[in-house]
Amino acid sequence: MARNGKIVLNYTMRRFWVHLVTATFIGLIYYVYMYYSEKGVLPNTSSNYSYAVISVLTANFIGLVISFSDRKLDRLLPWGKYMAGRLLLGLITNSLISLTIIIGIGWLFLTSLDTKEELSTLYGKHTETILKLGIITFLAVLVYNIIYFALFSYRQYAVVQIGHVKTQRKQLQLQFEALKSQLSPHYLFNCLNTISSLIFKDTHLAEDFIRRLAETYQYILSNNHKQSVTLEEEVEFVKSYNYLLKVRFEDNLRIDINLPPNVMRSRIPPLTLQMLVENAVKHNVITRDQPLDIYIHAIDNTDIRITNTKTATPADISSFHVGLENIKKRYKHFTPKAIRIDDNSKFSVQLPVIREIARSA
Repeated sequence: MARNGKIVLNYTMRRFWVHLVTATFIGLIYYVYMYYSEKGVLPNTSSNYSYAVISVLTANFIGLVISFSDRKLDRLLPWGKYMAGRLLLGLITNSLISLTIIIGIGWLFLTSLDTKEELSTLYGKHTETILKLGIITFLAVLVYNIIYFALFSYRQYAVVQIGHVKTQRKQLQLQFEALKSQLSPHYLFNCLNTISSLIFKDTHLAEDFIRRLAETYQYILSNNHKQSVTLEEEVEFVKSYNYLLKVRFEDNLRIDINLPPNVMRSRIPPLTLQMLVENAVKHNVITRDQPLDIYIHAIDNTDIRITNTKTATPADISSFHVGLENIKKRYKHFTPKAIRIDDNSKFSVQLPVIREIARSA
């Protein structure tokens, strides 16, 4: 909390000094311009010091009032929703504020010098000066509002870009976690054990197993940087992965995939189906007496349901929640539709079909 307070204080002080320097500069420019346009020569600071001070103080006062007014206008007409209206209203309001203050202070100053003249007479004598003030004030306010709008647009752009970078970073972190789980030493150890046993039983099968294992790792490594792949690519990977599982579990494990072509062209975060299949295998005993069936099919072309039967739970098995949370978080980047999980007589996960996705995916 103290750190946040310090940040806010530093930001407020920066704004104060920027306002002070800018308003002072504008006040001096006003003074020099008006003096030169009236006299035809640049002002002498030693003899006209009081006029310069009045101009600078007036500019700072106008700046404070406009700053307060802009905050009110930002709440009344936000730039993001009413861009043209906010620009026009700001231009009119700031012009009126500036002219009212300038003319008011000018009148007070003039009446203090010559109290015998009427207000109409004073304005009549200085009509040209007032007209010049009005034109230069309007131009200054116009430039100010354009700069204010440009700064707002830049801030909005920066917010969007920062949000995009944060989202990408979060996605990469989730993908890295998914990749890490697939490259686990435990998984590789099981595969190597299977290969060592196959070498003595069936060398051709061992060779095919190694080739399929290489394909699965090639898929994992080539897609670890992608936010999404086509469902068709993911299904082909699951088929290769299923081959490795079939060598271990033979006909005791059955995976049935039934997805229409239009759904196969949709997108999916890489390793999603594989993680669900692997966890179904990990959380169920698979034997001849307790076979495991996994079904992957579409529901009304809007969802993909992965369902597995349930057998006995192996001893000392870790929770499945980490993998599911990873999938949920990755899906949130692509669709507002939530993932559905049912854990009854069968375990099923229902994934929304992702039709369109950003090009960066």
